Amino acid sequence: MGRSVRRLKLVAFCASRLREREFFRFLIVGALNTLLTYVIYVALVLFLTYPIAYTVTCVLGIFISYYLNARFVFKKKLRLAVAFQYPVVYLVQYLVGLVLLYLLVERVHLSKFIAPIFTVFVTVPVTYLTSRYVIVRGSGAPRETTEPSRI
Repeated sequence: MGRSVRRLKLVAFCASRLREREFFRFLIVGALNTLLTYVIYVALVLFLTYPIAYTVTCVLGIFISYYLNARFVFKKKLRLAVAFQYPVVYLVQYLVGLVLLYLLVERVHLSKFIAPIFTVFVTVPVTYLTSRYVIVRGSGAPRETTEPSRI
């Protein structure tokens, strides 16, 4: 096997490991954001209807998510232009989540306190991919990676 082929395999392996860690960080940040916004949802649903409580919770979650994902998951600087694009990610997530929430509460008769927990199993993969696209593409700079140095 040639030296250049081995290097390409090593670079591909390193990129794969970085992507796995990135997704792991996304899951940790997402879990933190989900827990925080669920607590907010439960507090709000005590005196608001569940669609309004869910809507308010989603808006707050967008601000928290952009900050945490840009800084800690994708390691990018916060940018105003990207911050204005980022809500599109959550518009998709919100619509999918609201439809699922409606179906679970109204059709399946699941508790309005429990139903939001199940929506995240559908929305997380979509949110990761669209977040990564918006934040990394919007940074204008190539993603920082650690490539093996030449000896």
